Amino acid sequence: MHFKRQEGFRFVFNEPIEASFKLLINGQPVEALGSSPCKILDISPKGVKMFSEVKFGEYINRATLQVELQFVLDVTPIQAVGEIVWSKPFGRGNQYGVLFQAQEDIDELIVSEMKLRRKKEVLLAKQK
Repeated sequence: MHFKRQEGFRFVFNEPIEASFKLLINGQPVEALGSSPCKILDISPKGVKMFSEVKFGEYINRATLQVELQFVLDVTPIQAVGEIVWSKPFGRGNQYGVLFQAQEDIDELIVSEMKLRRKKEVLLAKQK
């Protein structure tokens, strides 16, 4: 899979964000995997780069492969569905590029949560 990002901004985390996901094929959860842990490495309003030790290899060539991600950037839980647009081996797992489906409320929530998170990080850095 090949995907070229063309977005306004992408925030890379110093410490990856803990998250969980459910794998979806044609919109239906893969029950064998249940909810699995992952880490969000970077984020934009349109998608994320995530890492998981769960490898989707056997599912990649099926119709539409998506993930339902659950994570918290600052204080509000976010649940977003996105399509896996690329994958590459990394360490004991894989990194995945996830392009969120058009969800305007999710775009706005990600931006506002990142602003709040960044303000707290800047204030914390000034106190040191």
